[in-house]
Amino acid sequence: MSRDDESIHIMKRVVVDGFLLIGLILGILATNLAWEPFQRGFFCGDESLMYPYHSDTVTVLMLRLVGLLPPAIAFLICEWCVLRKERDTQRCLGVRVPTWVRGFYCVLASFGIGCCFVELAINIAKSTIGRPRPHFFEICVPSIDCSKTEWQGRYIKPTDYTCTGTETDKFEDMRKSFLSGHSAWAAFTMLYLAMYLESRMQWRGSRTLRHTLQFIAVMLSWYCALSRISDFKHHWSDVLAGYTLGLLFAIAVWVWGTEIVKRQKDQKGLPQYDIAVTSVMTQRGNIHNTSN
Repeated sequence: MSRDDESIHIMKRVVVDGFLLIGLILGILATNLAWEPFQRGFFCGDESLMYPYHSDTVTVLMLRLVGLLPPAIAFLICEWCVLRKERDTQRCLGVRVPTWVRGFYCVLASFGIGCCFVELAINIAKSTIGRPRPHFFEICVPSIDCSKTEWQGRYIKPTDYTCTGTETDKFEDMRKSFLSGHSAWAAFTMLYLAMYLESRMQWRGSRTLRHTLQFIAVMLSWYCALSRISDFKHHWSDVLAGYTLGLLFAIAVWVWGTEIVKRQKDQKGLPQYDIAVTSVMTQRGNIHNTSN
């Protein structure tokens, strides 16, 4: 492949990835801002909707920072460690592109597109289902009197009541319980990071270091998911569904959607013990042949 063809190939890859990211981000914004959640009713005696409103233990900003920065830093460090000694002649517009830079870009692009997939799936589920959050009654304050017998034991349709609560800015969000976006996002980012470390972290000084980092990543996602229940933001089934969604997306994107730049020379030398045994066997063979 000529240098011009290499430049065109690299630029085409970057442009296509850029358009995909822009399109997915626009889809996320459209489903989040323009798609009103389904108006679902309730039962007066539904105790799962009577919990108090609680602020987020894991804020959205914290969720994004922890979900993006540690994986990006891990990608950068691991790709540099694995591919820093590779000498590649591939160039883009006359500039040599180091192998570790290409490796970092491939993983980061796949991870970013996977994050957009998860976010888009979350928005679609929330707006389609429209399940009330556990603090629905406190935020909505339905206009009907649930103490009256006419409302007992029957499904109250959205047309039967109006919300009289003062926190009108939370009216739309209180209908987005299913599924848990925090759980899905945390599961995808941290489990993807754990699988990446399993494949690319090759430091042999301590195998337990890699497993400890993987454990920390998984526990961060687990804590985030559990906090959504204790904060009365989601029902347990919402968290289970969200975590499962993030897990499935992490496996799918890692297995089928991530391109890993491999080292050109992947052959390893024999351990010292094997070399010694081979040398002894060779010497014995030579002595035997001489005696014959």
